[in-house]
Amino acid sequence: MALPTPKIHSIYEGWARYILVESDQGLKLQLPAANFREHVTRNGIHGRFRVEVDANNKILALRKL
Repeated sequence: MALPTPKIHSIYEGWARYILVESDQGLKLQLPAANFREHVTRNGIHGRFRVEVDANNKILALRKL
């Protein structure tokens, strides 16, 4: 995943509610932007992430790989 710096401000400051990502299997997922805040850097959000969800699809953890 790569998200450029200008779009990051809307996530970090709470304006953006969701981020659209693509899984390794090609599935597009809409995830709450708040889950990515700890991964925001000056250069944006880059990398691969693992999402853990419960039986109700509630996000339990989002970890950078």
